[in-house]
Amino acid sequence: MPQAAASSALTAAPIAAPAQIVISENLDFLDLTTTEGAGIRLSAERRRHACKCAHCTRARIDGVFPNRFENIAIVQVSPVGDYAINLAFSDAHARGIYPWAYLFALTRPDPTDQGR
Repeated sequence: MPQAAASSALTAAPIAAPAQIVISENLDFLDLTTTEGAGIRLSAERRRHACKCAHCTRARIDGVFPNRFENIAIVQVSPVGDYAINLAFSDAHARGIYPWAYLFALTRPDPTDQGR
């Protein structure tokens, strides 16, 4: 008897890209408009702190990842296929890829968030 396929992120239904992505005037927020018309505002500091690139992951393991990124700015947004964006920050960090599902998950309150 065949087994049911295990569900994973690879088989999950894709999340639609936002209809609009704009960096705020002060470069401190990423403003998204969903395809349903909802507006979402995401802080640059929280996006930078949530980076999951290899460099940031290694820094977390080594215990040298900063607790804060005060006054960080988003300086560029680049598409990554249909599923994500790459964010470049004012500290010259531009390695992180933010899939839509991860980016939207970061809109929920983080209990460990200390003002980010």
